[in-house]
Amino acid sequence: MPLSKLIVTAAVAVALGAAALTSYAQDVTITPDPALSGLSVDEMVAKRQATMKTNGATLKSAGNLSGADAVAAAETLIADFSNLTVLFPEGSDQVPGSEAKPEIWQNWDAFQSILTQGVVAATAMKAAAEAGDAAAYGAAIKTIGGLCGQCHQQFRAS
Repeated sequence: MPLSKLIVTAAVAVALGAAALTSYAQDVTITPDPALSGLSVDEMVAKRQATMKTNGATLKSAGNLSGADAVAAAETLIADFSNLTVLFPEGSDQVPGSEAKPEIWQNWDAFQSILTQGVVAATAMKAAAEAGDAAAYGAAIKTIGGLCGQCHQQFRAS
């Protein structure tokens, strides 16, 4: 395939993925687990770290999944991104072992936006898995991976 055709194909794929995510954004409801509100700050830090490890493992294996397993992976990510919206109480960057930067609370809206975009992308991933649309499913996985990288670059101490 000539390079120019490859570039056009890639641009179309990105545009279609963005359009698909935009259409899902209006239909997404973020519903964190109510039990999380009863956790101590230390427990919230431990829970968010475990959640992110689960997300990493889920994303790593998601590309090899199909059918009900792919739907389940997307549902895990939807729940996890929803839960992460409440697992960063102000000051939790001071908990030993926390890698959260103070920039989270200085740029709270931007931080929450990334998590919301994660829910939107995971919802698109689920819809694609249910429809058997491997291309859209793969695009959603890539979007989620990009969001994770963006968030960690801006808001995670290394």
